[in-house]
Amino acid sequence: MLNKILFCSLMLLISCGASKIKLSSDGEKVEILSRKPGKECSVLAKIIGKNEGGSIDLAQNHARNLAGNKGANAIYFDEEVSNGNSYKIHSIGYACKN
Repeated sequence: MLNKILFCSLMLLISCGASKIKLSSDGEKVEILSRKPGKECSVLAKIIGKNEGGSIDLAQNHARNLAGNKGANAIYFDEEVSNGNSYKIHSIGYACKN
């Protein structure tokens, strides 16, 4: 019985650590810009995407989701900060005219 409890506890810990930040439907609509845009875009918000699991890609997904929630259709990743397994990505969400 103790072995089953230990096994279940271990599986729970593994599943929590493996959770990923998936793009939301709003986040999928946010285009990643390779450089700061010109006058065709207006700044909506400064955004900090975070991931404690050690993945910059998942921190970017988090930032895109936050930008999409604020109505942005584009994002520029300004600065990446890592501290051990924790990543933060400072970015700017934009509303750009298509």
